[in-house]
Amino acid sequence: MIVILGEPGDVVIDDAIRYFDRRGIAAERVDCSRFPGDLAVTLTFSARGHARRRLATAGGEIDLDRVTAVWHRDVCAGRPRAILDPRARRFAELEAEEVLRQLWSQLSAVFVPGSWEVILQGQRKLHQLALASALGFEIPPSIVTSDPGALLAFLREHEFRCITKHLAHHSTSESGLDDEMIRFTEPVTLRDLAAYRAARLAPVFAQAYVPKRVELRVTVVGAQVFAAEISSQRAARTRHDYRRLDHKHARYTVHALPGPIAARCRAITHALGLRYGALDLVVTPDGRYVFLEINPRGEFHWVEQLTGLPITRAICELLIAHAETGVADAS
Repeated sequence: MIVILGEPGDVVIDDAIRYFDRRGIAAERVDCSRFPGDLAVTLTFSARGHARRRLATAGGEIDLDRVTAVWHRDVCAGRPRAILDPRARRFAELEAEEVLRQLWSQLSAVFVPGSWEVILQGQRKLHQLALASALGFEIPPSIVTSDPGALLAFLREHEFRCITKHLAHHSTSESGLDDEMIRFTEPVTLRDLAAYRAARLAPVFAQAYVPKRVELRVTVVGAQVFAAEISSQRAARTRHDYRRLDHKHARYTVHALPGPIAARCRAITHALGLRYGALDLVVTPDGRYVFLEINPRGEFHWVEQLTGLPITRAICELLIAHAETGVADAS
């Protein structure tokens, strides 16, 4: 059996479930946000250590010991809604999260993109940059510092043509931060320069600006590599961060990725222990490919919609292959 961790209304999961049905493969969607409550978890251990793991959902019971593949489509975190006291609710949230993480980590199933621990490790941008460089990627000159003098020296070295970005993986849904606190990649401005001493209050992650001809979203699924080209420089909205999608001005097409670059994309994904990864690359005006980062759970539905690349199908086939063979490699 295949389990997909995600919420109702996710059209990607809807498509995947229909695909599995056509293939005659048993698959279940599990909405972890319903735990505890509508989703019940039971783990039992005998005196000799024999374990049984069960999930009770509105549709029936799932024997987790028979699950062969798990797709971490969404964050696996419980939400005890019925507890009103904020402190008690937070305690229950932490306990629920720990129960779920330990529950999934005990399964012998294959995980896509990977186990939760592997996903967390794979999100660490500094580790990504070091690994990418070791694998032969060109990366932007970068600095992380809480020393205002070091920051100012870096900015001067690169003639103040730099960008800043979040180092941690932030989203409003996962971090609890307000929208105003979630920042896209932005160029360093005169206002930033005037406030450079504030680096001593919170570390700054800055990189030298990489000139762009186009940007690439490269999605690795097992051994397959799908590259989408974003003509982000055609629109002011997407010039510094293509995630501000602009369907009217920017163009989104399939990109013919050179073999050595595709091999590096596979290599860094697998070196991080992942079976899936969404990489951001820049193609410079003189044709160089520069690595920016990789997201172990990067969204791909928009890539499918805009380019027709069959990424959902590739993920489904990867899950089916592992479910049928039980092989837990990275391909």
